[in-house]
Amino acid sequence: MKRGFCYILLIGVCTYIGILNRKEIYVYLAIVMTAVMLLLWVGLIINCARTKLALSVAIPVSEKRKPFYPAIEVRTKGNSIPAVSAGFRLIGTGFKIEQTDEMIQIDKGYGKCQGEIALPVSGRYEIVAKNVRIYDPLNIFYLRRRIKGSSYIYILPECYTVAIDVTKTTRDFVAESDIYYAEKKGDDYSESYQVREYQPGDRIMNINWKMSARLDELMVKTPSRPLACPVVICMKLAGFGKRNYSRQMSVALEAMVSISYSMICVKVPHFIAWYDPVIMDITRYRIVCEEDVYDAASRLSMVDIADMTVQDVKEKYKERFRGEEFTTMIDIDMNGCISSGEYEYQVKYKNLKQDIEDIYLKV
Repeated sequence: MKRGFCYILLIGVCTYIGILNRKEIYVYLAIVMTAVMLLLWVGLIINCARTKLALSVAIPVSEKRKPFYPAIEVRTKGNSIPAVSAGFRLIGTGFKIEQTDEMIQIDKGYGKCQGEIALPVSGRYEIVAKNVRIYDPLNIFYLRRRIKGSSYIYILPECYTVAIDVTKTTRDFVAESDIYYAEKKGDDYSESYQVREYQPGDRIMNINWKMSARLDELMVKTPSRPLACPVVICMKLAGFGKRNYSRQMSVALEAMVSISYSMICVKVPHFIAWYDPVIMDITRYRIVCEEDVYDAASRLSMVDIADMTVQDVKEKYKERFRGEEFTTMIDIDMNGCISSGEYEYQVKYKNLKQDIEDIYLKV
């Protein structure tokens, strides 16, 4: 509003000089400027009433330190859109975002006030618009508008290489499961790994009689192996009282993604488990491929843990899935502590890449 105050001050100066020196030209100038000001205010009020604003993020996924572009969508019934400025605040990050007034007119009656933000942390963060202003055509006066609602941006966690030593117990681990390997044999005859022609030495009980009758030759089914998960990654997330919430969440997510992806590279399926405050119970996600790793990270980042205290995920997991077998449990918390049996590591935000790559886990 500095320009508006300067404009009004200029009217007062012209009026003062005109009256003091009896110069009618200054008085007339003050009258004209006052009339212009009134017209600008009337037009501004009308434009403000005819303008609709909405917060959006064109691509709600980005990478660390890569820019993304939150925007205020401006729609009006007229052909030209009013100038709009806004500030974008990311809740929970602790980073200050400056005001932007970069207006882009895309079409008649439609434009965007667009900002540019890059974050050095990973996770999902809520974006809200603050200090939104609609200006008159001369950008002298403005009215504030409040935009309800918010948008979200998901910053992908970076993945690093972790040394994983797979024991024979884990490699040969077999347990009950509701899904099966597509490429490994087993002894579960309820699921077939493949169907092939009969060979001498095959067991009679393995013959698929219906298919044999249809093909007029003996066909044998080979049982599949259950896809069991011998390893469980327990995520101890708690945002209550965390000053550097975004950095600590970034450390936990990137440690999880790196360990999980490294286990998939050595063909160790596993579960990622965490406490969900909505259902007030343990949630787990089965990881069998690379896509599962990032899907689990995305789901985990959606959990509202801002006011959640530390939960004993390991004990709650054992209680929730009592009777299920596993060989290894890995604990990861938001303080960067990673522990598994006799192995324990401390990961810090400043040396995140190096600290994660120095980890050695035996599962």
